[in-house]
Amino acid sequence: MSWASVIGTVTSPSNGKKYDVKWNSSDGDAYVSYAGWAFIGNASSANEALSMAVSWLASNS
Repeated sequence: MSWASVIGTVTSPSNGKKYDVKWNSSDGDAYVSYAGWAFIGNASSANEALSMAVSWLASNS
């Protein structure tokens, strides 16, 4: 995951805290900085990764 770059920060709709999002453009792996770096799935773009992070945090934070 060290090859993934931080692409932005999202705010959790559940707790209002901010979390960094990493995304690897070559394989689509996306991560959010929750309890370390949590894998949240594969995204086809940086925008999709950010949207996935918000959805994931809504369910998991």
